[in-house]
Amino acid sequence: MSTLARLPWLAALLLLPSLPAGDLRDHPTLRTVRSTSGQFLVGVPADLSESPSRSTNSAHIELSPHTLVVSCERIKQLLLRELGLPDYWFHPIHVLVNPTMGSGEPPVIGVRLLSNGWQYRVDVPRWIESQKLVRGIVQVLFLELANRTAGSRSAEIPLWLTEGFSQHLVASSTADLVVGHPSLTINGVQVRWQNRPPAVREPLRAVRERLQEYAAFSFTRMGEIDPTQLSEETWKTFQASSHLLVNQLLTLPNARAQLGAMLAQLPHHLNWQIAFLNAFHEQFPRMLDVEKWWSVVLVHFSGLDSANAWSLEVALHKIHQTINPPVLISLNPEELPRRANLRLQDIIDRFDYLRQRILLQDVIRQLRFLRTLTPPSAVPLLDEYRRTLEDYLERRDRAGTARSLPGLPPMNSDRLVHEIISKLDSLDQYRAELAARPAPASTAATH
Repeated sequence: MSTLARLPWLAALLLLPSLPAGDLRDHPTLRTVRSTSGQFLVGVPADLSESPSRSTNSAHIELSPHTLVVSCERIKQLLLRELGLPDYWFHPIHVLVNPTMGSGEPPVIGVRLLSNGWQYRVDVPRWIESQKLVRGIVQVLFLELANRTAGSRSAEIPLWLTEGFSQHLVASSTADLVVGHPSLTINGVQVRWQNRPPAVREPLRAVRERLQEYAAFSFTRMGEIDPTQLSEETWKTFQASSHLLVNQLLTLPNARAQLGAMLAQLPHHLNWQIAFLNAFHEQFPRMLDVEKWWSVVLVHFSGLDSANAWSLEVALHKIHQTINPPVLISLNPEELPRRANLRLQDIIDRFDYLRQRILLQDVIRQLRFLRTLTPPSAVPLLDEYRRTLEDYLERRDRAGTARSLPGLPPMNSDRLVHEIISKLDSLDQYRAELAARPAPASTAATH
């Protein structure tokens, strides 16, 4: 059994041998409704009240069988339109409103191989945020599309693809994708009022603002990410990066057919990168070509104009100043503290964690500011310094502030400090190599 932990933002995927076989309509304790296309069968316990209930979270939408099938169909039709695919589904998808799930929990997706094909079941709580429902339905639809050509192994959908398309569908839809339970009765007709904001003229505005402040994920890192290790802020940056990636992929020639080809190949490869390169071989013969293309996309999208950026020499000098911040130190108790510039490695190794945390957060803020004037050739280095420090702070918060005393076995915090110092040493070495490279003859430093 392969399981993803339930996270506040992520649908859990379960390969469950105990998944009930057959049609939900065969279960006498369930009321069921089938969608117009016939692919979705929504069930709800017969003893669950049909009267609207209440949730303490205003962002939650109450689900009922009749509104849920409409939501599932809306999400599917928009996804198929974006992929340029007809609605010829192979396997049904059972959706169960599960009263044992807590309000706001993400959907839980079950997948099982039967003698006549794959079976899918999605358990959802009665109250849920619309974005979570969209994400869960997109994920199971991708699984159904990919597994049409699968043998005995289910496809593994990359997280960036599910998240990117979910964000893309929500941003590009002109109607509510998720329909809630009616909450009012007027003249015998149940009505649910919704205050829908006006159509967004720039659907990527929030993405742009996010990626101007926080460095986007590299293409490789998006595919290697462990969602169980992400903080909420890092997750938001991952969402923005995935949204932009899907948006830009869809602008490539023949992209929709290539995405369909990628989905069809996913069950036949142990990693999604091979399926991606096989499908997009015309644009990207190698993974390095994808990274180059993605770097150019990020430079143009985030507003990093190389014409107004510093020269490489100036940028590296600014980075050096930032990662060697001035601090007050004293060599012995009798001396007054004096100001000196210390390397990040020394700060992490010698200062107590509460003090170093304040200093490192300030360094992170300065690195974000430098990014707007850093030339593209130095942006990956700057971003890696920032990500290393952010990763250290996140992990150190969990590991604890204390370190082991001399002569005692190392603690988790000691091992983490050693790991981060080693990584910073490697970045310093790369920075020195970058500074030693001869500058182009036409490049002049600007101060």
